[in-house]
Amino acid sequence: MKAFLITGPPGSGKSPLGDCLEKQPLPGKRFWHFDFGRLLREMIRPENAGKPGAGAETAPEATAPPAEAFSPAELARVRQSLQTSSLFEEGDQELVRKIFRYYLSRTGAGPDDILLLNGLLRHRAQVAWLEDLVHIALVINLDCPEEVAVRRILANLDGERRGREDDRLEVIVHRYRLYLERTGPLVDFLRQSGVPVIELLVERDTRPETLWLKLQADRKFQELL
Repeated sequence: MKAFLITGPPGSGKSPLGDCLEKQPLPGKRFWHFDFGRLLREMIRPENAGKPGAGAETAPEATAPPAEAFSPAELARVRQSLQTSSLFEEGDQELVRKIFRYYLSRTGAGPDDILLLNGLLRHRAQVAWLEDLVHIALVINLDCPEEVAVRRILANLDGERRGREDDRLEVIVHRYRLYLERTGPLVDFLRQSGVPVIELLVERDTRPETLWLKLQADRKFQELL
């Protein structure tokens, strides 16, 4: 399945952009927004534990896997990752693939549809984890300076960050530095591998609709639709 990878530091607007793109009509196809962080948060919500179709307030394709599909150790690892803002590493490969395969099984995506990857991939080693499941055709990289990212998160511009425990200032700074250390090299690796990269500048009040207009005007983006 063709996939566009949305990258950018915390606060750059990856989830709002993915949600915006998913709503756009495309002739003969559609976007599917795979928001990995959103799925993980839904998986460990107490009210969703053990319920098939957990996370029903989101779109059906964003529904989190039911908790009973995972072992206590797997759920504990998800919780640890969220609480410590740590990335999934080599030992987590099968867990990540399990979550991803569940998502794909629920989308009903057609062969011409395009998957929007958000939150996965996060570092170079993860590329191999999904290479038999998706083809990364494009990277949409949101360029957002640290000061701007912090201001955007604290302002909660799109209202999608309500109740997130990882929005404390010290955590935001840690996650931004982690992005520079691990995801920046991933983007460089994909670029050097021949994957086109579209750079979009994100400012304090940049909205996803503005980014969508810029993408529509980009020749590389249009050629890959």
